[in-house]
Amino acid sequence: MATDVTLYIGPATAYKKFRFVDVSAWEAVRTQIISAMNAGKGTIEIAWKGDTIVYVYSPYLMVTWVEKTAE
Repeated sequence: MATDVTLYIGPATAYKKFRFVDVSAWEAVRTQIISAMNAGKGTIEIAWKGDTIVYVYSPYLMVTWVEKTAE
C-alpha cells in the first residue's frame, strides 16, 4: 500500500493538489474515487485544513494520482 500519495483533481492547467501520507485517509478517498468512476457519477469528499472539499465526479472531471512507497 502506498505511503505517500499526491492527488491531482482538475485539468493540468488548473488542478488542485492534495497529498496523503496517512494510508487510511488515502484509502478512504481512493474508495470514493473508484466508486464514483465505476458509477460514472458521485461525490468525492476530501478533508482539507479543517474543512471538507466536495467534488462532484463526472467523466469530465480529471482525477490523477501518483503513489510512492517507502524504500
